[in-house]
Amino acid sequence: MDIVFLLIGFFLLFKEKLAWVLFTIILLTTDYLGIGINISEFPFIHNVSDAGLILYLALCFYILNKNKFKLLKTSLSNYIIIFYFFLLISFFVDLLINNIDFVSIIKTSRHWIFLSCIWFFNYIPRIEIRKLINYLFGATVIISIIMLFEFFTGIQILEQNYSTLMAKSGELFVRGSIPSIFVPFYLLLLLSNFFKFKFKFKFFYVIIFLAVLITSVIRSWFLAIVFGIFLIFVLQNKKQFNNFFKGIIVVIGMFLLVFTNPIINERFVTGFEEIQNFSLTSNEIKGNYSFRILHARERLNYITSGFQHTIFGLGNISEENFSEVFEIGLLEESGRITQLDTGDIAWSIFFIRLGLLGTILYLFIFVRLLLNFYRIRKHNSLARVTFVYLLVNISIMSFASSSMATGQFFLLPILLYFLCKKELIQLKVRNGRF
Repeated sequence: MDIVFLLIGFFLLFKEKLAWVLFTIILLTTDYLGIGINISEFPFIHNVSDAGLILYLALCFYILNKNKFKLLKTSLSNYIIIFYFFLLISFFVDLLINNIDFVSIIKTSRHWIFLSCIWFFNYIPRIEIRKLINYLFGATVIISIIMLFEFFTGIQILEQNYSTLMAKSGELFVRGSIPSIFVPFYLLLLLSNFFKFKFKFKFFYVIIFLAVLITSVIRSWFLAIVFGIFLIFVLQNKKQFNNFFKGIIVVIGMFLLVFTNPIINERFVTGFEEIQNFSLTSNEIKGNYSFRILHARERLNYITSGFQHTIFGLGNISEENFSEVFEIGLLEESGRITQLDTGDIAWSIFFIRLGLLGTILYLFIFVRLLLNFYRIRKHNSLARVTFVYLLVNISIMSFASSSMATGQFFLLPILLYFLCKKELIQLKVRNGRF
């Protein structure tokens, strides 16, 4: 399927439909917006994200060729250059000291190529980025509706496996599949004043997104949404308070419905008990929260046991070539504990692949982007929401997902940053400040 999307993407690029090209790239680099898997077996086994990388490189060449091979320089690009310089040194360490083959280096680090979008995406027209936002929103709504249909009818359409949970009473219940990764972002965007929907449409979309979150029973996502809504409320302009207040009423109503359900309520109570009873002095795993924290701590302790690993981590060694030294991790089909890769927490991947120095340099990029959005938050509701979305990702979602530890994570935020900058300039021109 990814090959089909790749060919469609090339055709769209030839037709200069840049919004659809960007949509296709994001589709392929996010496991089909979070509802698929990253493995394809046609015509041979490969990562679906590689098709997105090929299309991305084609888009970059198109932009370069159209703009006479001029690269854009920004304050953020300087941080990315420093990070790339670190990666280059790390590659030489892998080749010369760790004896890691070049193929393994490419396999494990090629996703950082997406960070180069900082030099290209400013050339994407504002209208194309606006279209992309609408396309992703439409796809997220459709995916959410399909998931709810599957949950309530039992008819499976998407390629996701539903999991079964057991309540303390012994009752088994089926939880919905994991929502699209863009549900939190668009839920927050709906509660801002970005979309000019009538209240009844906004109400409908908010209900859809909250319902798909509720049926998934993912506690970290709920916590992220609550935190995000609170931050949006704090950053909201006074003129937009009424619109936000309507959204808050909807959210409060939905959360009241959530906590009146005994099974869902039990999930949250259990989660709070896990956090309350967790201790770093103990190695006992008592739930998802303790598993993730202890998973990251074990990796951090290992890399800080020596100078080279503290600086560069374990480098770009592949999973199959690394010996079994960690006791905490997901089990493979063979019964072996997964050592390097995990979908549960980004910080484990940071420590293993980048070491402390690389992690700090990565965080410089992230924090700089955060500050860029924060500085223009008063002029643009999209900037406020993206700031909140990024903050929620680093403070909460990074402990429940590894998506932040990939280069493709930055594709949409950097696009949105350039859109906000363009609209701020347009606003200043309109007001005669330029």
